[in-house]
Amino acid sequence: MSEREIRERDILVASNEYAYVQDLTKGDIVLYVGPTKISLSNTERIVDYRDGRFVPVRGDDGGGVYPFIRASASEYVILENPPRDPTARATKGPTSAVELLTGRRVVVPGPATFPLWPGQRAAVVAGHALKEDEYLVVRVVEPVEGEARAIGTELIVRGTDTSFYVPKTGLEVVPSASSASYVRKAHRLRRGTGLHLRVLKAFDASASRGPLPSRAYAAGEELFLEGGEGFFFPTDELEVLAQVTAIPLAEGEGLHVRDLETGQVRTVIGPASYLPDPTKSEVVFRALDDELARLYRVGERDGARAITVYVPSGFAILVVSAERREVVRGPATRVLAYDENLEVLELSTGRPKSLKATLRTCFLQVDGNKVSDLVRLRTKDHVEIEAAVSYRVSFTTEGPSPERWFHVVDYVGLLCDHVGSLMRAAARCSTLERFHGQSTELLRGAVLGEKTASEPRPGRLFDENGMWVYDVELLEVHILDAEVKDLLESAQRSTIVSELARQRDTQRLENERIAEEVNRGVLAAKRATLDAAREHEGAERALLLAKAESETAVGRLKRLGSATAEAEALTIRTEAEAAAATRTAVVEERRMKTQVDGFREQMSALAPELITTLKTLGHQKLAEELTRHAAPLAILGGESVVEVVERLLGSLPVGASSSVKAALKSGDGRRAAGG
Repeated sequence: MSEREIRERDILVASNEYAYVQDLTKGDIVLYVGPTKISLSNTERIVDYRDGRFVPVRGDDGGGVYPFIRASASEYVILENPPRDPTARATKGPTSAVELLTGRRVVVPGPATFPLWPGQRAAVVAGHALKEDEYLVVRVVEPVEGEARAIGTELIVRGTDTSFYVPKTGLEVVPSASSASYVRKAHRLRRGTGLHLRVLKAFDASASRGPLPSRAYAAGEELFLEGGEGFFFPTDELEVLAQVTAIPLAEGEGLHVRDLETGQVRTVIGPASYLPDPTKSEVVFRALDDELARLYRVGERDGARAITVYVPSGFAILVVSAERREVVRGPATRVLAYDENLEVLELSTGRPKSLKATLRTCFLQVDGNKVSDLVRLRTKDHVEIEAAVSYRVSFTTEGPSPERWFHVVDYVGLLCDHVGSLMRAAARCSTLERFHGQSTELLRGAVLGEKTASEPRPGRLFDENGMWVYDVELLEVHILDAEVKDLLESAQRSTIVSELARQRDTQRLENERIAEEVNRGVLAAKRATLDAAREHEGAERALLLAKAESETAVGRLKRLGSATAEAEALTIRTEAEAAAATRTAVVEERRMKTQVDGFREQMSALAPELITTLKTLGHQKLAEELTRHAAPLAILGGESVVEVVERLLGSLPVGASSSVKAALKSGDGRRAAGG
């Protein structure tokens, strides 16, 4: 860049702005304070103070002109290289540079505004507002007026003592290493946390009102502060090495903790919240390689935690250490101590079982274990057979401690070798034909013992490790000699054909028998139906008869009731009529009596002759009537009317009969005269 390119003819400096101009002939730096106008000559240029030296800048786009340093009432200015004469002030226009105290720093509290002399640097810092749980670390960088503190000494400014802080000249606020802020949080004391402290210089806390116990402390001593509530502020006597947080341990979790004094490692098992004291103990990490993690069936784990092994139901593990052995049976969760490991079993694999490729495991299945194997047998007639078998195995708790379960590292090999030997011995005592027909019973009897009517097979118990074989399953049998196999298959085929034919005939016979039974059943059902129909008809007839009798009885009862009602009504009516007739008769009797009495009085008034005349007339009238009625009797009897009447009137009183006879005679005379 040429000189002409960096020169500007006229540069305006506004109020509260300043610029540096260098004289190229002398090298002097002149401070221009606005408002002013700078007219650069050919021997002048605008410069800027960068990294401890003055460099030329372009002034056509505002370069080289800077605003005043400004600080409000809540800010302060850290000024480097202050003027030697504290009364030196820059005035409007050009001002020659002044002598500076290079390497010194002063603090200018706000409010303040000023330009920088050539060679000065300044930083505006916000004042430090502190809460009660905050503090500042202040370092002595220069001698402080009125104080005799060594350079490098650090002070603590607590929020409980000062709510707003501006440092004095000679002090600087140290920024926090964890953040860009100057303000630091005090260490809060609460349950589940603690502070690891170090004594920087000896002091006596006997009169201290802080959380520290009252005693004398030596330099270099480490302390652990726990169990309090409140805030802890570091001092020039104490520094906080670390804040310790309690380690939560859930059920089935643990930590290994080493005592720093004795070196003994103990295991803390949850559920708990463990707060380690770093001055007395430390948490020990236990490494676990991939192979052991696979054997222990441990997934991803925190290295700070103890090894936790889960034992499923039906399994058991053997926990071993230098001084103890313990069997843990599932379901259970076991936290291993720092010096504890699991016993490893190496089991035979393959069919037949061998040690060519073993299975390493720490978990022994003590219930419902199943082991399969392929056993080669030879019969009494020297036929080789290959049998696929499966053993049901459990481990008994009877007898000595369950630790004996792990006395045999390869219990599968022990089982297959011993039981295979028993099977081979049983096969050697049997022919192929017998073995082929009774192979399952022969092998089960050889291994499990004979079965009785009242007791099941006892099984096979191994005293070495408490293993008990309670069942044997014969899965498959192969005859290794192909020719013998073909012969046996042919014989079996013939037997099967004969058996199928016999079964077919038997089935046909059974079908015929069933058909006849069905026919008989159908006939019996029909007969039962007819019997039921007859019974039903008889029941209906009885029902109709009972219904008719019931209706008759009901009609009779109705008629009887009606007749009774009519009789009662007739009785009542008769009684009423009788009563009425009685009353009428009484009335009539009274009337007749009255009439008779009247007639008697009338008759008594008549003459006796009239009475005689009337009697005579009455007798005559009677005679006429008797004659008229007795004439037929007289004709039939051949008698006269008088004779018939006399015979009839013989029973009458004498006077009456005489009168009637006389009347008859006179009447006859009249009829004769008339005739």
